[in-house]
Amino acid sequence: MKFIDKILGKADPKPAVTATLKRENDNIYVIRIGGLLNKETVSNIEAVARRDIDSGARDLKMLLVLQDDFLGWQRTGNWDDVDFFSQYGDHIVKIAVVGDAQWEAQVLVFLGAGSRKGEVRFFHKGNESDARSWLVAP
Repeated sequence: MKFIDKILGKADPKPAVTATLKRENDNIYVIRIGGLLNKETVSNIEAVARRDIDSGARDLKMLLVLQDDFLGWQRTGNWDDVDFFSQYGDHIVKIAVVGDAQWEAQVLVFLGAGSRKGEVRFFHKGNESDARSWLVAP
């Protein structure tokens, strides 16, 4: 924040989130996230998966790529809402995450690794091809 903005009482701008979702072959959804992840963005991603599952998609695989500018999670929002996880989580058979090692533990907890039917695995930055290979392996 600029010094003059502090004097004038202007607040820091809300950190932006950047997110893209692309459906690929083999029921793979590639999600790239940068900035500060918010609940609204997660809800939008869940809505796409929910719609596809309701339309008959099964055995979905997610590739989550944390961009270099990923900052974590916003503290605001209803993060306790686990409806998607409880209703649709069994249709997601694998989740591969690629990102900086500093996020590994937090991301695995956030995604419910060990608490969900599908496998969740973290791959360190630069190993996206390994993550993709793992997703398509039987």
